Amino acid sequence: MNNLQWPDAGRVQLANVNVPRGLLDPSIEPAGCSGLTRVDLVLDQGTIAQILPAGSPTDGALVDADGGQCWPTFADLHTHLDKGHIWPRAHNPDGTIDSARTHVRADTTHYWRTEDVEARFEFALMSAYAHGTSAIRTHLDCYVPSQERISFDVFRRLRDRWAGRVELQAVALVSTDLYDDGRNAALVGLVQESGGLLGGVTFRLSDGDDTQPLDGRLDRLFGLARARRMNVDLHVDENGAAASTTLAQIAQAVMRADFQGRVVCGHCCSLSVQEDAVAARTIGLVKDAGITLVSLPLVNQYLQGRRPGATPRWRGIPLLRELQAAGVPVVLASDNCRDPYHAFGDLDLLEVLGGGIRLGHLDTDLAEWPGAITRRPFEAMGVQGGVLRVGSPADLVLFRERSHSELFARRGAGRVVIRHGKRIDAAPPDYRTLDHLFRADIEKRTAP
Repeated sequence: MNNLQWPDAGRVQLANVNVPRGLLDPSIEPAGCSGLTRVDLVLDQGTIAQILPAGSPTDGALVDADGGQCWPTFADLHTHLDKGHIWPRAHNPDGTIDSARTHVRADTTHYWRTEDVEARFEFALMSAYAHGTSAIRTHLDCYVPSQERISFDVFRRLRDRWAGRVELQAVALVSTDLYDDGRNAALVGLVQESGGLLGGVTFRLSDGDDTQPLDGRLDRLFGLARARRMNVDLHVDENGAAASTTLAQIAQAVMRADFQGRVVCGHCCSLSVQEDAVAARTIGLVKDAGITLVSLPLVNQYLQGRRPGATPRWRGIPLLRELQAAGVPVVLASDNCRDPYHAFGDLDLLEVLGGGIRLGHLDTDLAEWPGAITRRPFEAMGVQGGVLRVGSPADLVLFRERSHSELFARRGAGRVVIRHGKRIDAAPPDYRTLDHLFRADIEKRTAP
């Protein structure tokens, strides 16, 4: 669709376009097959003015999609824009999560000054925007002393600079024991001033009697969030240990606190290695607590199941189909890009969705899964978007590919992004624009 002729201004009728049914206003009568509905969209003044049956009389400048697809723009619910693109100077020699943590912490200490974080952060935003993303939530590492001030200052500056293009949210990434006492006051104040969320990494310390200490930490966290009227987004059970059952404890803590804010739990990998009865009970608790679960398929297939010299024997994803069938809102997101936690990635949510479909065998119910990178993450963020309806912004991603098979075979290589009714002229930035951040390190490694 790169050669698509798009009018510069005025009323436009995008004709003969296929929309995944889960991304279309439910009041629109289905017309089509394979979970797609063919319609005409009339765009005017940057909004969707009408949704008409395909082949309706022309009302504006005609753009014929010839059966290609139209999706709303994407929302990336779980990313790490502060640590992205450090791979050239911070490799992961064995690919494990422990090694990733060690090398990121060292890189943070040595390099994460304002100019470094801002250059990599904005590079990521440019990539996501070009691919068709209009909302992103990022976790910001707050482990190294004073780093939170640098990273949140960068976040606020870029949030303002990118307003109208990418809606940005931030989560404080800490160990949840930080919320146990007065040590949290300055950080919580900074996050709240920045419009952010409380977050952190939750885990059981052993298989022993640490359940109560974790419950206590969770109660303090949700009590603090309720008092401050802040939402919560947590890293949960990012491992392959059946004994790692913090997801259930979080759901119970949400209900104990009668917490009415939004709660997102990311990763939740261990759910897939637990006994059926344990997993089913946990899924029920998550549903009752109203938690949104976000899976990071590309990153967790990279990290999980690592054994020296051996092929991994599990996929590193939670029970996606079972969660979805139970009515839990399930989201897929990018997570890490080109850092020690994941050597690859480009914040392209179509790649993430395609990977999740293959890993989770989600192809038997393709009608609903496009909502995992559109409708559901927008709802979890409390941001408008993710569904095409009359009156909503004309923020669209157009694909030449007509079916899901065509789309995920070629990953929308010729996609066209429309923002506020106008075609954007944007491409992912050249990696060479970041070379100045790594030159000394690269020269040291390549010296004779």
